[in-house]
Amino acid sequence: MEIRDQLLYIVSSYKYAGLYALFIIDTLGVFLPSKTILTLSGILVQKGQISFAPLFLSAFSGSLTGFTISYTIGFRVGKPFFRRYGKCLRISHRNLERAERWFDRHGPAIIIIAYFTPGLRHVTPYLSGISGMSFPRTITFAGIGAALWITAFVNLGRFFGRGLDRIDQLPDSCRWEVLLAAALAVALVLSAGYFRTKNKKI
Repeated sequence: MEIRDQLLYIVSSYKYAGLYALFIIDTLGVFLPSKTILTLSGILVQKGQISFAPLFLSAFSGSLTGFTISYTIGFRVGKPFFRRYGKCLRISHRNLERAERWFDRHGPAIIIIAYFTPGLRHVTPYLSGISGMSFPRTITFAGIGAALWITAFVNLGRFFGRGLDRIDQLPDSCRWEVLLAAALAVALVLSAGYFRTKNKKI
């Protein structure tokens, strides 16, 4: 069974509970084809098999649940580890403090952009905890990133149409170029707005 068929089976059989579980697992660092999940879910919305609102809530809450677990692991395990054994890894306390200040300053933008960056999205929650960035601030920007990410790819799925054949007809390279271009556009617009606001405050 192809990965697309497996994902469709999970979403069709377990619906929103399945989506919630998938996005917890994905955010914890298990590399699932989350963009494909969202895009295919958007196609199912277009076909009337599932509804957008509960789909969004399931994916959003699953992503933030996974983010919270990863952040907690980073904060309670990762940060003490580097504080204690950093010298053995040639990481001084001064370097750690610099990294923490840097992430505290740029972390919000990184968290949002990470949702659209393969690989980075899975490590950012841990880095947020290790850096000691406050949880309310972290989860706020994680929520913004997750909402934009989910909405972008689900709507791409809805745009692609009334059946799975239309997306299958696109070559893989072309398909992901379209998806990533749209995702990058969203990320760039958001980042530009964030840094413009930051500069005004300065």
